[in-house]
Amino acid sequence: MAAEANVNVMVTVRLAAAHDAEAIGRIQVESWRAAYTGLMAEEAIEGFDVAERQRLWREGLSREPRPGSATFVVEEAGEVVGFASVGASREADAEAELYAIYLRPDHWGRGIGRALLRRAEDSMRASGFRQAILWVLEGNERGERFYRAAGWEQDGRKVDTFQGAAVSELRYRKRL
Repeated sequence: MAAEANVNVMVTVRLAAAHDAEAIGRIQVESWRAAYTGLMAEEAIEGFDVAERQRLWREGLSREPRPGSATFVVEEAGEVVGFASVGASREADAEAELYAIYLRPDHWGRGIGRALLRRAEDSMRASGFRQAILWVLEGNERGERFYRAAGWEQDGRKVDTFQGAAVSELRYRKRL
């Protein structure tokens, strides 16, 4: 599926394959470091390892996805520049969940993330889900603006642990 994300930017959003794991793992860590520095303990950010993320994505993308689950990559000029992952919610009071959406930091603010988010939402809708949630690190104002602009509304908060560090996350919900 191709979507024009910005005036001169043409991107392709497609299902991810195992061979995308290297790019996905790298993008996830790059994005975390750019977005979350100053919002969580430096040791937690530094401990987020590219090779480990790539290994986990290789394993995950090599398995048959659970019903309603999908991972997508977005390409610009044939290069993977972002990804999103969706599926059944891990929370009892929600149907679907946007587990992750990350874009290379040098591609932020160009409309590419909007094309990727639309595809993720379309996938959840096509799987029969009527509403979805996502979690965003509290203080990630760029992320919050992005989700609100796409019609997501904050409806909860939790404190969790990541790499041994306490983090506060905000929950957003959207009717699909």
